[in-house]
Amino acid sequence: MKSAALVAALVLAATGCAGCSEQAGVGECAKQVDLNDTSVNMAEVDCSSQEAVYRVSSRERRTTCPTGDYLTESSGRSKKNGRTRLCYVLNVKEGDCLKAVNQYFERVKCGAGTRKVTKVVDGKYDRALCAGDDSKTYLQPVRTICLGRA
Repeated sequence: MKSAALVAALVLAATGCAGCSEQAGVGECAKQVDLNDTSVNMAEVDCSSQEAVYRVSSRERRTTCPTGDYLTESSGRSKKNGRTRLCYVLNVKEGDCLKAVNQYFERVKCGAGTRKVTKVVDGKYDRALCAGDDSKTYLQPVRTICLGRA
C-alpha cells in the first residue's frame, strides 16, 4: 500500500502535475491560484492567512450554488459522484480592504482603488442592510457583507 502511494507521488512529481492543487473542503479556506486566470482554480490555505479571502460554504452535486453571490468552481467528473460544484463565500471581517482582480478579490492594504468591508451581518440575507454600499449576500451560511469605498 505504501509503495503504491509512493509511486503515485513520484509520478506526479515527475510530470510536474501542472494545475494540481489541494482543493479545500467545506468550512476550509482557499485562495485563487492565479488572479490573472479567469477560470476559478482555488487552492486550500490556512484560514488565518492573509491570502484566505474565500471559504468553502458547500459542495453541491447540482449545477448551481444556493442563492447568493458565490464564487463557484466545478470539480472533475467521476462515475460515482458526477460533477460537483464548490461554492465559495468571502472570508472577511469588518475593516478588511479588498482589491478586485478579474472576478476575484485579494486582501490588501486600504488605499485608492480598494473596497473596505464596512459590515458583516451573520444570520441575515438582506442587501438593504448595506445602505447604498455594494453587498454580497449568501444563503449558506446566511450572511450579508457590505463593501464601501476605502
